Amino acid sequence: MTLQDYLVWFDEVVGPTEPMIRLVDEDHLGWQLTERSFTLGQLIAHIPIAIQFNARVLLQEGGLPSLREIMVSNRRHVSVNADASIRTLGRATGLFKGNLLKLGDEAFQAKTITTPQKGEIPVWRFSAFVLEHHIHHLMELHLSLKVLGEKVHTGTLYVTT
Repeated sequence: MTLQDYLVWFDEVVGPTEPMIRLVDEDHLGWQLTERSFTLGQLIAHIPIAIQFNARVLLQEGGLPSLREIMVSNRRHVSVNADASIRTLGRATGLFKGNLLKLGDEAFQAKTITTPQKGEIPVWRFSAFVLEHHIHHLMELHLSLKVLGEKVHTGTLYVTT
């Protein structure tokens, strides 16, 4: 997979996120799917923050935390509303894609980086992990919205318009 192929895939996977976040009603920001889940407000904060964090990992920007530190920090996310989440999502996706472009196609395919989540792995594999993580939380949001009675369906996960 080339970097350009990945960027197309990235946009396809992340594209439905903003419309889905817009479905989160302010009255449900404190709601949790389970007792140990993020609240919806924390979840829509986490989705873009994770992309932003992983943009730092790509460039190996100083002082990356351990996986344990990440897990503890995740549970302390502040709740945000849909507008704040969407603003952060725009910045985060731009930063992540921009950092990939800084690395270039050769590094994307051949370079390895040290990540808190997966240890030392190729950049292309870490980039795939970033989308896997995103899909995981997008499904969590989708299921939460469905439980709350929002009219979400398979198309909500794949269609951006």
